[in-house]
Amino acid sequence: MQPDSWPKGVRYSFTVAGTLSERTLTAFPELHVSDIPGAYTMLYGSIASPTELRGVLARFDALGITLIEMSRLPD
Repeated sequence: MQPDSWPKGVRYSFTVAGTLSERTLTAFPELHVSDIPGAYTMLYGSIASPTELRGVLARFDALGITLIEMSRLPD
């Protein structure tokens, strides 16, 4: 997909294993956080481009965060 064809306002949610510390959350300033009862954390927000989406996924990987689920949210 070409970056100029990426729709504006695309929102994603990312469910990750565990509860993330405040320090870890600073690695994701573009995302909001919502705790899920149990052992998960949901991060969500607008993703401006495919490059930004890959960057978020790369940060999860670099920080050793286990991604449980990723989904595009309805417009």
